[in-house]
Amino acid sequence: MTVTNIPCPVSELFTGYEQILFIDVETTGLSVEKNQIIELAAIRRCEYEPDTTDEREIDILIKLPEGEKIPAEIVELTNITDEMLDEEGITESVAVDEFLNLFNPAEKTLIIAHNAQFDMSFVLKMLEKYDKSIPVSFDILDTFTILRDRKTYPHSLSDAIDYYQIEGVENSHRAIDDVKALCEVVKHMKAERDDLEDYINLIGVHRVHGLMGEKIDGITYCVQMLGLKNKRLPDFLKEGKRIYDPKKLENTRPLHFKE
Repeated sequence: MTVTNIPCPVSELFTGYEQILFIDVETTGLSVEKNQIIELAAIRRCEYEPDTTDEREIDILIKLPEGEKIPAEIVELTNITDEMLDEEGITESVAVDEFLNLFNPAEKTLIIAHNAQFDMSFVLKMLEKYDKSIPVSFDILDTFTILRDRKTYPHSLSDAIDYYQIEGVENSHRAIDDVKALCEVVKHMKAERDDLEDYINLIGVHRVHGLMGEKIDGITYCVQMLGLKNKRLPDFLKEGKRIYDPKKLENTRPLHFKE
């Protein structure tokens, strides 16, 4: 059965958070060190009282440094062009301020992304350039890790939409569309199995490909075996197994990817 609309108050999704931020980025490539965010979208949901919800969203195009162009394959994937950045984009420093203005200070925050290691690595790197940081204490939920525990390969956001038979959203590789799709995916994941909180601050790492970028503070990384029946990554963590150590992985090579 296809479900198109599940109510989503913050208090019914996760306990202990006043603020939830769904986030997605589009970039000029897959290397945190060499490439840059060209689109940043986020939806922030805050709930102060049971019947009072505050929702804000941003969808920002970010100009590239003088003389740099979007690679042709990224234009084809995202439909974002150099002309769009020139006409509609803002500078990276202004984008940083707009992003940080989303956060309400002193509110416990959960940041949700599909392949959070990718998105958050780019976001944190961008903030670092300007000596800025996220102004609240935050946790991270990676829906990519959850999906890999629940279905066979592949595990892109588009695959999640198909798996949960969600209508009315799309994985267009435009950040705002992907964020709206992510909101629906999270609701359906919660409805399918109420264990999302077990995955907070937990990211699965492929046993061959290893980890993209640097470790994010506060995150536990575990080697994630795919296709295991009745065994979730949090179960291995509770048993003290599969904690990620690149020195212990055979044939490990860096892989920069975004499913």
